[in-house]
Amino acid sequence: MVSNLSAKEGRAGPLRARKDEDKEARRRLLLDEALALYAATSYAQVKMADVAERAGLAKGTVFLYFPTKEALFLALLEDLLFSWFERLEARLASPDAAWTGAWLARTVAQSLEGETPLTRLLALLQTVLEQNVSVEQARRFKERLLEALSRTGATLEAKLSFLRPGEGARFLVHLHALVTGLRQMADVAPVAREVLAAEHMAPLRVDFTAELTAALTTLLRGLESR
Repeated sequence: MVSNLSAKEGRAGPLRARKDEDKEARRRLLLDEALALYAATSYAQVKMADVAERAGLAKGTVFLYFPTKEALFLALLEDLLFSWFERLEARLASPDAAWTGAWLARTVAQSLEGETPLTRLLALLQTVLEQNVSVEQARRFKERLLEALSRTGATLEAKLSFLRPGEGARFLVHLHALVTGLRQMADVAPVAREVLAAEHMAPLRVDFTAELTAALTTLLRGLESR
């Protein structure tokens, strides 16, 4: 005969699992709705109340999952960033990979095409998103980032003989710096976009992918020619 205690323990497992699944589904929903709002507007314009309304939840519920707006968007950045890392690593593992500096520059730059929310959030990482989050969340993010940089950096060093130990990861750090600067330069205000439409203003217009490809190519060419 099964004791009452055993029966309760048996019920607790599935119930707890379902609750965990529900919590993860709700967390996923909040991230998806935050992304939809951010893609259509800007970080400053997105309100936690708007995210809650789109998700069909009370505003207080959002804060149970994400104590601050920065915590919500750092979680969103983490989601987007490591999904991108997975896709980049799949490209790097392609049997058709040419493995030259020029090929790597093009591949990395092209992997960020259509990733505007990601690159916009990367530009906010140090100045905004990490300013109002817990040490625990920041540590989890940095530890995961370090792992991804080390893994992908080691792949680059194994394939490009001119990269010295540690330079694969540093290349990715430089990529972050270039993305931050170029994204800010490419995302001009409507009034500036109107001004830059004039033919003589062409030198001031920034094509994000083209400029990123050129900058990465120059960086890698310099490392190769040492």
